[in-house]
Amino acid sequence: MPSPTQNDHASNAAALKAEFDALHIPPNIDSRLLALWIEREQEAIEREQQKTTPPSQPKKYGRSLLRLFPAYIGIAVMCLSIILGLIQRQEPATILQMACVAFLIYTIVGFFIGMIAENCVNDSVETLLRDVVKRNQTMEEGENV
Repeated sequence: MPSPTQNDHASNAAALKAEFDALHIPPNIDSRLLALWIEREQEAIEREQQKTTPPSQPKKYGRSLLRLFPAYIGIAVMCLSIILGLIQRQEPATILQMACVAFLIYTIVGFFIGMIAENCVNDSVETLLRDVVKRNQTMEEGENV
C-alpha cells in the first residue's frame, strides 16, 4: 500500500504534467529534455522539503549545441572556401590551405556561438519549468487551505 507521501508525489507529478501539457512548447524542443527538467525540479523540491544534499549532476540527453555549432559552421565555411578557391582558379594546395585555416578559425567561432546558444536554451527551459512548478505549488497551497 503506497504511503501518503507517495500518493502526494504522484498527484503532484500528475498535476505538473497536466499543466505542462497545456503550455505551448515549440516543436523544436526535445520532449526528453523537458522531461529531464521536470524530473530535476521535482527532485529539487523534494530535497528542499527534506533538507538533503543534492545528488551528482544527472546525465545530459540529446545533442549538445556546444558540439553541433562548431561542426556545422566549420564544415560549411570549409566547403565555401573550397568553392571560392575553385571559382578563382587557385592552385589546389592554396585552396586546401585556405580551407583548413577557415575551418579552424570558424570552428572556434562556432564553439563560442554554441556555448552562448546552449546557455540561452538551458536558461529559458529552466525558467519555463520553474514557473510551472511554482504555479503548481501555489495551486496545491490554495487547495490545502
